[in-house]
Amino acid sequence: MLTSESETRGAQRPREDGDILTAHDVHAGYGGFDILQGITLAVPRHQITCIVGPNGSGKSTAFKAIYGLIKIRLGTVDFEGQNITGQRPQDLLKLGIAMLPQLSTVFPGLTVEENLALGMYVVRDKRRIKARIDEIFDLFPRLRERRRQHASTLSGGERRALEIGRTLMLDPRLVLLDEPSVGLSPNLVSEVFAQLVELKEETGISVLMVEQNAKSALSISDLGYVIQRGRVSHTGSGAELLGDPEVRHSFLGGMD
Repeated sequence: MLTSESETRGAQRPREDGDILTAHDVHAGYGGFDILQGITLAVPRHQITCIVGPNGSGKSTAFKAIYGLIKIRLGTVDFEGQNITGQRPQDLLKLGIAMLPQLSTVFPGLTVEENLALGMYVVRDKRRIKARIDEIFDLFPRLRERRRQHASTLSGGERRALEIGRTLMLDPRLVLLDEPSVGLSPNLVSEVFAQLVELKEETGISVLMVEQNAKSALSISDLGYVIQRGRVSHTGSGAELLGDPEVRHSFLGGMD
């Protein structure tokens, strides 16, 4: 059920047994100033969750706080029941949380296969790496067709698929995506988001996505959060948020 700020402030959607990650009453920001004013959210297991909001609302700050890229002044973040508040990204990767940043991370002079192998840079067993690459190719058949092509020859959608595939190389249980649609044409945005849905259905992975393209993101999300002025203002399924007149009028019109 969709809830508004007056109903959810301070304890937006309490933790449930099916949640893989929760953030509770998180305050964080920059230079001693809190952008986040007590964010509480949860990421259900095996589902796509997205955070949307106007520019400067705090959605990217929430993403960075969860992944240990900025310091949390107050509040906690839990992953599978374990307190991970303040842990470094490299430690979170070992726990099973991977992150795909907004800026391109493809190495254009390397082949598709070589780019994927870099996703297991901590592993020395070549047979294990090859086996995992084959599993990624099963998820992204078009990448298999281009396995020996340099990444520079791929389309924008193929490069984004390659980035997602490399993020999956260590078989994480939760993937954080920072603006996966950035720089893509509308057709490629639809293609990448369709790939995310297929990925969730085929692997059961959990996804937390921060996205400026709110309408497209909410259309594929099982759960969505709208952040405004550093607080969660609305919570609901993607369909509920898209269909709510207040959300559409106040937020969606200005976020595409």
